[in-house]
Amino acid sequence: MKIDTLYALQRMQEMFDNGSARVTEVKGNGSQQIAQEVASTIYHRNEPVLPPGDGTYNVQGLINKNIESPAAMTARYNRVQELFGFEIGNRAVDLELSYVSGVESLSTAVKNKDWGLSIQDGELKVIEGSDSLTEHQRTSISNVLKTAGVEYAAQFVADAVIEMIELERGQNGLSRSIGRFDVNQSNFADVVDLRRFIEDYRPGGKYGKGLVDPSDIQGRYFLAGAGIMDQVAVRAEETFLYTER
Repeated sequence: MKIDTLYALQRMQEMFDNGSARVTEVKGNGSQQIAQEVASTIYHRNEPVLPPGDGTYNVQGLINKNIESPAAMTARYNRVQELFGFEIGNRAVDLELSYVSGVESLSTAVKNKDWGLSIQDGELKVIEGSDSLTEHQRTSISNVLKTAGVEYAAQFVADAVIEMIELERGQNGLSRSIGRFDVNQSNFADVVDLRRFIEDYRPGGKYGKGLVDPSDIQGRYFLAGAGIMDQVAVRAEETFLYTER
């Protein structure tokens, strides 16, 4: 294929010319691979014409205008760290308080059964564990938790978790870290059991052992993102995993 000289001149404003080579600027989604057919990959500015088109080359040329700036990247990662270390924990304090208030009105038998709680598309979900629950028991658990404000608090925690995971992915929507996991409003209950999360951070729990001040609820939930990610890493799909091509 030969390049028409007039056409090339008309296109000059849309091309970057450093005197040795030219690259076409691509507008639109920077993730798309756009091939530009050219007669030659290199030419000299002082030559009157482009060299003959003896063979063509498919050059995958891309200038991505959407590259994240260092300032934007720093702000994004600062927010991820804030959510991981503090924000999820701060929101979990209200979740624990409302949960403890709610389960107090349950019978000892129901309270001691293996069940979980979570949120899915804004609705509180009671999750059956190794112990079976009757429909009446499931309804009773759901009602007392909703009355205590657990549904609202659970949604508040879920929002922070989802923001953290999605934000970590960055501009290309992929990640090798926590952002690789697919956690959203519709599958949150399949991935995160918030009752287990709460119990893990209570005194004597997985993350609540050897506490200096067990009554310091906020202190107990420092770095609470770790407890969430322990569940996510086991249950969530790695839909957004970045792999070398």
